[in-house]
Amino acid sequence: MIDSKNFNRPLFRWYKKNKREFEWRKTKDPWKILLIETLSQQTQIERADKYYKKFIIKYPDPKSMAVSKSASILRDWSGLGYNNRAIRLQEAAKKIYKDGWSNYVEDLSLLPGVGDYTKSAIESFALGKKVIAVDTNILRVLRRFYGKKVNHSWIKENTNSLLLQKRSRDWNEAIMDLASLVCTKELPKCDICPLEDSCMKYFFNEKKKHIESFKNSSREKRGKILKELLESRELKFHEISKLIKLNQKEMMYLLNKMREDKLIEINENKRIVILTKR
Repeated sequence: MIDSKNFNRPLFRWYKKNKREFEWRKTKDPWKILLIETLSQQTQIERADKYYKKFIIKYPDPKSMAVSKSASILRDWSGLGYNNRAIRLQEAAKKIYKDGWSNYVEDLSLLPGVGDYTKSAIESFALGKKVIAVDTNILRVLRRFYGKKVNHSWIKENTNSLLLQKRSRDWNEAIMDLASLVCTKELPKCDICPLEDSCMKYFFNEKKKHIESFKNSSREKRGKILKELLESRELKFHEISKLIKLNQKEMMYLLNKMREDKLIEINENKRIVILTKR
């Protein structure tokens, strides 16, 4: 058991004055939480919020997304990248629409695209469970404050001590805001951090992970193919090769990955079509 008073008290004094306001922070609707969490994967929250405002109007519940054409969803998704997230989200919507939320609340990981973090976020923000939604931001703040002993197992073992009497939703959102505004990955603003007096400042010199540049990446190439398919009925192999300038082996690898992600299929005429056009 740990004493988290020196962590929570200054954190919540700061949070009360600096809390970020988003529409989805006011809801307990699990669909809205699933939507924003899916949109915000690999995406800055402010950018995801702009998409959320459009999506929640067009897809206010699982049914509205479940019965929509996938090609239409992909068009709405355009610009976010990682298009397979949109496909998984629709697959989840179809399951929820068919079976109801009650069949998944005990194990949300049964839904397509719902991993440990998204599961915990829905449990905390929508279902009121006492869980910590561990993402890279929360992990970073806790590791800097408490040290190298912090990992997923340590957080799970100390959840009750960390949360004290706080709602898990408030606690999770408070740290997420601190991580975004103050305890940033690079150049943290320690001089204005509410935890400065007690923070041990561990792991400030962590090795940076190599992040693939979007330019000329497989993500960019996949995006070009998908965009062209959304505007065309189908594409021939030579048209795709010309579009993304790859040799046949590289192109087939990329297309097979897109087929695995259920974005495209190769029809009997050896032409590439969007899987959802049919």
